[in-house]
Amino acid sequence: MKRIIDILRKVKRKYHSYRFWQYLIKKMEKNIQFEKLSNMSPYINKPGIAFTFDDSYRVSQWAKYGKELFGHYDVKVTFNVNAFHHFENEREHSQEEIDLLLELQAKGHEIAHHGYKHQNADTYSREKGVYKWLDAEIEPLFDWLEKQSHSKTKEKFKKPVTFAFPYAEYNEDNIKALIPKYFKIVRGQLVGDNLTPFKHTGLAPSICIDRNCLQNPKYIKKMMKICKKTGMNLIFMCHSIIPDEICWDEFGWGEDPTGSGKYRISPNTIQYIISEAKKLGMEFYTTAELAGAATFIDRNFENFVRELVSRPNDKWISISKLSLIKELDLRNQNISNLDGIQYFVNLEKLYLAGNNISDFRLLNKLTNLKELDISINLVS
Repeated sequence: MKRIIDILRKVKRKYHSYRFWQYLIKKMEKNIQFEKLSNMSPYINKPGIAFTFDDSYRVSQWAKYGKELFGHYDVKVTFNVNAFHHFENEREHSQEEIDLLLELQAKGHEIAHHGYKHQNADTYSREKGVYKWLDAEIEPLFDWLEKQSHSKTKEKFKKPVTFAFPYAEYNEDNIKALIPKYFKIVRGQLVGDNLTPFKHTGLAPSICIDRNCLQNPKYIKKMMKICKKTGMNLIFMCHSIIPDEICWDEFGWGEDPTGSGKYRISPNTIQYIISEAKKLGMEFYTTAELAGAATFIDRNFENFVRELVSRPNDKWISISKLSLIKELDLRNQNISNLDGIQYFVNLEKLYLAGNNISDFRLLNKLTNLKELDISINLVS
């Protein structure tokens, strides 16, 4: 009898899952006018997907199972971080965890804002007021990130451009308080047709694809096909990256009331989505890139570019503006990291002599480059 009941429950779950995903797919198809795009350019109008991962106490899982899976500036994703570990007496992140996060950033990934202590924005602001929520959750994480650096490379975090609401819960006052003063995009969960345009500002939708939400990744394949036809983008919400055969209890955190252990996605599912996206010729973006904001690890590089293309009151550097530049002279600018050069997609002439650069791999992203000078660097 028990076996029959278990089978019936399984069938019921599959049926409800099918109805849920079919509803999302039909909503995309119904509300979007299809356009056929030509001359598609990354960051500008070439559709893609953004993987986002929440809760930085999971960083060891992200690094162990995601670093090689995503590669170096290949499949770029967004990691939404806090300053504290959810478990282990809610301790502050260790230097080892900070190093892991910065090493992910060095692979091309975005480190975004997810609240200082992961407080529920809607609940906290209704009980204590929006300004106290900003003082407790938003401002402190900016300060905390700025104080951190890698123990060996001394690399620092970029200033976050985007924010993900903890538990995907928020109210209109939260959004108004954050946009545009603090961020260009704030990520919620299911919103409208669940597609995000380029250069987006404001609330962005996301679709949770953890295994407790997504039982069949083929639904994602259908969504990506729609996404490509619309010329818009999909944002996926995930949490832990853990192979299916590994038990959550192995991490020693147990099950908390919110069921954190249920929010996990396997490397196999991620690989399936990556493979299908590549077959469709789609790009992989960070949330900041969907916002149209260029970011840089090297602050000398960032300051140079900001002076070159920005107006004094501009908070963010526009990727669209960088895509128009065909010649860039960066000689003797004390630059050591080329992160951000990938946004100059139409660059034809680049002069890098007299800097401290040792890694030139990102130049492979500049397919229109015709003239290059990298003399007098750490590695030529």
